[in-house]
Amino acid sequence: MGIVVALVVGAFGWALKPVAAEPVPARQVDYRVGFLGAPCHPHVEWNDANLERLKALGFNGIQLNIAWGYRPNDEPLNLEDVVALPKGVAPMPGDTDRAPTRSAEKIAARSAELTKRIALCRKHGLRTIFHFGAPNVFYPPQDPDKPLDLCISDAATVERYQLLVRAFHEKFPGVDDLLCYTYDQHAWLCSEWGPCPRCHGIPLHERVTAFVNMIARTWRGLQKDGVLFWEPWELSAGETFRCMDDLDASCVGLALHSNIAEVQIAIPADRWFRNAVGKAARLGIPVLGEVWLGGATEEMEPFIHVPTPLATLRALRAVNASGPLKGIKEYYGLIPDREDPNLRMTGIFFADPDISDEAALTKLAEPYGPAAAKVAEYWKLVSTAVEIYPWDVSWLSREVGKSDPAHLLSAATLKGASWQTPSWQSTRRGLFIRTDQTTLPNHWLREDVQLRFEQTATLLDEALAAAAAARPEVPVALAEAFGKSIEEVTGLRRRVLAYAYHLRETNLADMIRNAEKVGSGNVERMWKELREVMVRDQENMGTAEPLAAAVAMLDADRPAFLATYFLPTGATGKKEGWTITSE
Repeated sequence: MGIVVALVVGAFGWALKPVAAEPVPARQVDYRVGFLGAPCHPHVEWNDANLERLKALGFNGIQLNIAWGYRPNDEPLNLEDVVALPKGVAPMPGDTDRAPTRSAEKIAARSAELTKRIALCRKHGLRTIFHFGAPNVFYPPQDPDKPLDLCISDAATVERYQLLVRAFHEKFPGVDDLLCYTYDQHAWLCSEWGPCPRCHGIPLHERVTAFVNMIARTWRGLQKDGVLFWEPWELSAGETFRCMDDLDASCVGLALHSNIAEVQIAIPADRWFRNAVGKAARLGIPVLGEVWLGGATEEMEPFIHVPTPLATLRALRAVNASGPLKGIKEYYGLIPDREDPNLRMTGIFFADPDISDEAALTKLAEPYGPAAAKVAEYWKLVSTAVEIYPWDVSWLSREVGKSDPAHLLSAATLKGASWQTPSWQSTRRGLFIRTDQTTLPNHWLREDVQLRFEQTATLLDEALAAAAAARPEVPVALAEAFGKSIEEVTGLRRRVLAYAYHLRETNLADMIRNAEKVGSGNVERMWKELREVMVRDQENMGTAEPLAAAVAMLDADRPAFLATYFLPTGATGKKEGWTITSE
């Protein structure tokens, strides 16, 4: 029988050969949305030159405000920041609390700046989006046992936002679209399990979609072709999908982080994002996919010069391939008046979404002349290092530039973070390994993350060697920016190594403590490695103490050392949140 099958296949093999498919060109999205300034670097001029720089890169839409929770540069975050409460709207306790930030003078100053930005965008033919949170409730609620003072199930809240949207349109007639968060951005929603008598027992999808549709229909009635892009931030995957069924696709769009947990350069276009884009397409709902498009990102904050153009290209490619997107939007902010390989790579992708990695890097490096090949290698290595960094361990592994390399000498933990929102208590746990600090991390988790930090550091070492080789040949006009990138990549390497050293020191100390119990024959080897790691850690910290005293005790009195160092202490408050191995 086998011979017969072989003969048949041999005789008709031509029929079984795969037919080479014609390559399908990558999709080019309609909207390419950026904005000026970033939360950690908000002072970027709104001027003709910067808008033209973005246009030259392919952007055709602009978000008018930075819109970030800690309100950098007093940027507007809510409608109430630029529009006084309309006549007949009763102030709520939250309005009274926020009155100092919403004086007539402050509203007037923000309004004047917003009007200037709108005029500039119209002058340059750019579509405009204003970003805000509603209903305006601080988060987390100050008293979780009391109802929120603004509730979307309350007719008075609905009327408040109808009137605010109308007043906003009248005051700022050049705004095309709106982007609204209903969680975060000083907005919050009642829980069906919470204390609100209106919302208790009513699923979120029944309440929030009515509120979103109301804002969108109000806006569409005022602004022809205007879209309300809703960001279902903090909703679980299931809630997001169910809400989509009830949205008014004639005037509601979606703005979606490129994964359910966050925008993450190394984890773009997860299953949730692809499912959401596909479902939206079936329902006729336009989607903006949010990505890091420049060097400033929340993951690197406050670093803004870490060059990861190849990772940027790969993220853009993954998001673009997820389904029929309406647009791609910057999530954190752009600084176009400086050399930014990541932002220039975005422009290369916008012009040719089918471009290969090598062709894109070659094109990107052209301004570096004789140093181009070495600079491209530097960028490739930094991109790979950042992609291998363990962003999935905890939300607090972000803002890595704020981490302190001088970690504590208590046991290394891996701090988790979480809030009382649907996504944090459900779907987002699938993207972050640690979402609380109630238990110590398992030794294998410590080792996993330590080894990934070490892999990252090794790649950064190679990258810095490539940068050093390139630096003498870098054109003078680019030398300062190139030097800053080396400085920040060096800072990133220090922080990554500090994490790796602390985690390894803790595991070694734990194994030494258990060595006698198991009859280990490797105790001296472990002591030797521990001392070596501590010496390297001391060099990386850049200060003699506290490790000089620890090494001296290790040499003089091993039992005292084990009773003193790398032991769990619980939260001490000595290191702020972003130093994730120190409690």
